[in-house]
Amino acid sequence: MSNATENNEAQKYIDSDEYQNEIAQQYKERVSKFTREQVLDALQALSITNLPTIDEIVEAGAGNMNATYITNNLAIKLNQKNGHPDYLANKIVSDRFGTQLPVVNVLAYDNFEKTPFEVLVMERSKGTMLMDDILEMSEQEREIIFEQVLEVVKKLFEIQFSDFGWVTLDGRESSATYAEFLTKEFDKHISKIRTEKLCAPADIDKIEAYFKKYIAIFDSCESVFVHTDTHMGNILHEGTNLTALLDFDSSLKAPKVRALNSLLGFIDNPQQYVEGTKDFPKFKGKNFYHLLPILKSKFPEIFADSQLLRKLNLISIKEGVMWVSQNWSTTWNAEMIQGLIENELPENDLSQTYHGKILLNQKI
Repeated sequence: MSNATENNEAQKYIDSDEYQNEIAQQYKERVSKFTREQVLDALQALSITNLPTIDEIVEAGAGNMNATYITNNLAIKLNQKNGHPDYLANKIVSDRFGTQLPVVNVLAYDNFEKTPFEVLVMERSKGTMLMDDILEMSEQEREIIFEQVLEVVKKLFEIQFSDFGWVTLDGRESSATYAEFLTKEFDKHISKIRTEKLCAPADIDKIEAYFKKYIAIFDSCESVFVHTDTHMGNILHEGTNLTALLDFDSSLKAPKVRALNSLLGFIDNPQQYVEGTKDFPKFKGKNFYHLLPILKSKFPEIFADSQLLRKLNLISIKEGVMWVSQNWSTTWNAEMIQGLIENELPENDLSQTYHGKILLNQKI
């Protein structure tokens, strides 16, 4: 197996210490901070029993874009931006599958009603984060846990919707097709890129023209519950037993194929999930390609789609422009745009797209 960065132009700067330091600083500036007193006040307002002491409330590790705090028995997320709820999907999953599947168990949820925040209070799940010990595991141990994770992802597909969009906005904002939803998101991001002049106008014009040409491929898809952030940082285990799949914040009402985005990213390039953290050096250049056959066997209907590579290609383009619009790094923005222009806009042969290189065994 080869390093996933060898053929990926957008990885050059990401692999540098300069970029890692830049992202670590960005996390410090962008992630909201709350006092332990504020966390305790929120727990009291939500009538949580067996309240922790102030000293028992600890801020979770770096790398999480939402403020997360833990105690011996609880995990608490807080958000102070009123408008777009971040955490509601966790409650939906907990209410539907909390007693059946190893998923998050939500004890309380509030969206600026009883508290001045959006607050998610969860039972702290048992187990070790897969991120902490996956590199010490045998391939067989990883495969056993990965199969269990995929069974949960598959079970979540049973939640079906009549529309498309963010699960957190269920009932408030929706689209008739996934093509419509993706286009809305894409347009929002490229508008910001143009307004803030984050890349050359001619480049974003090329990307837009390509995206709009093919996006109708998503017009006829069923809408299911998709966990879009399935990776080692959101998986807990005890030995080879999965104890919890966590972090449903960015879940979507989307086609099943959308689940592959994070799963293939986890297999091909796990270092992306620890950028700007102390864990980056140990994951740099690693991959878990031995998990790919399991992924294919669990979702044969997805991989049988003759348009799979084109769909993944369009999802990747939308995700790419999203990250550029968030403007984490000027140098990385330029490399991302260059990578999209050079590799992700093919008319016919998709073998050199990011997902084409993975699924057509270009890197193995």
